[in-house]
Amino acid sequence: MKRSWWTACLSVLVISSLLLMSACGGGNGTNSPGNNGGSDAADGESKDTAKSGEQVVIRHTMYDTEFTSELVAEFEKTHPNIKVEIVSADYNKLMAMMAAGNGPDIIRTNSVTELPGFVLKGMAMDLTENFQASKVFNIEDFLPVVNQFKYDIASGKHGEGAIYGFPKDWSPDYTIYYNKKLFEEAGVPFPSSTEAMTWQELVELANKLTVKNGKKTTQYGLAYYNSTIAANQDLLNLQLLQRGSSMFSADFSQAELDKPGTKDLLNFWLDTAKSGIGPSPLQQETDWGGQLFVDNKAAIIIAGYWFSGFLKTNELTKDRLDDFGVAPAPVVEGGKRISPTGAGTGAIIYKNTKHPKEAWEVFEWFFGAEPAVERAKAGYGLPGTKTLTEMLPQESAFDKMNYDFIQNELQYTDGSLPYNPYLNYQAVNSIIDKYFTPVYFDKDTVDGAVQKMTEELNTLITEGKQLVSP
Repeated sequence: MKRSWWTACLSVLVISSLLLMSACGGGNGTNSPGNNGGSDAADGESKDTAKSGEQVVIRHTMYDTEFTSELVAEFEKTHPNIKVEIVSADYNKLMAMMAAGNGPDIIRTNSVTELPGFVLKGMAMDLTENFQASKVFNIEDFLPVVNQFKYDIASGKHGEGAIYGFPKDWSPDYTIYYNKKLFEEAGVPFPSSTEAMTWQELVELANKLTVKNGKKTTQYGLAYYNSTIAANQDLLNLQLLQRGSSMFSADFSQAELDKPGTKDLLNFWLDTAKSGIGPSPLQQETDWGGQLFVDNKAAIIIAGYWFSGFLKTNELTKDRLDDFGVAPAPVVEGGKRISPTGAGTGAIIYKNTKHPKEAWEVFEWFFGAEPAVERAKAGYGLPGTKTLTEMLPQESAFDKMNYDFIQNELQYTDGSLPYNPYLNYQAVNSIIDKYFTPVYFDKDTVDGAVQKMTEELNTLITEGKQLVSP
């Protein structure tokens, strides 16, 4: 007998936190069929309508550094009928709250890795009519990144269909930032700020910028903010997206890592790791890529627009911003130039909220009104609309460089990284690390690792599909 998703998930959560590795865990957890029926429509009526004058509590899981106490006070001052409360909830706690029927009204969501799963679990309210009726949002003003909050349940396509949320801020997260001084010391020309290199060209460039003292690398040519310069699902998914492919079958029911195109990319990252141009299992670092970059220990880093804000505030770089340049995300040879967001963090409204009208008021204000304007002006991430993009910082030469770069790069940002909605994001990372790390040390082959990764991924996909079945 097939179990209901929430019963199964609650059981898993109680039994063991180790099952984060299963399809019921983390950011890309298992999904259950949902619907976008009439209960989602923005008719302005709460499911549990508060009596006239009674204060309604709207709970959210945004961070307190995002939805600050000052913003809460500002909102409540003009909305005395609504009290805003923060709920600290990691994925496990959130899933337990959902299983108990006590979900927060507004849920912080990574649109790239979490949105499809949240929709299929029946967690996300269809906000299409809300956006259409809004006097704050203008759908015609949306940037392509908003498509990451769309999901078509019938076709299973991410980036199409109903709108379930909106980004707080985002970046094209595979942008290249580089240290001009280190380029000059190596006698290497700066890359173009408008024309994308291929991945192979990037590796060759990084090789020229790598400095070694004997067997020890003292300066890496390339770093990545979220991982190492080796096979990982983020960079693989970007390359596969640019090829119009995926690690999985079209319906995500099977892992297909044995496809020639995917194995070619795994071999590419094997060769890249062995070249020593960046941190890898063969050259492990305790510092993240951003720290290596500001310490002048990495000449190039793959990061997002947000990294410009990091450089502006970091004590090691804020007084030497002229030392840095920016270039487009690399593209696979013969592939389509796509420079997507790797996260697109924002929020959804819980489908079963008792107060959809009031939840939308909070959502609309935080994501579309004055707080969104102030975030755009601060420039620590990109907004979700064309109008707010014009408010990004442009005062300094460094700000203007980043602004001009983004204006050109925006045309390449529409694309959904092909993460599997039946799998936990962290579980996939762990499987790749578990089975591909021995390959770097010649303890296994690419073919051997592919077979093992495929088998384990397919086991988790099967478990995930069983959990989401009605």
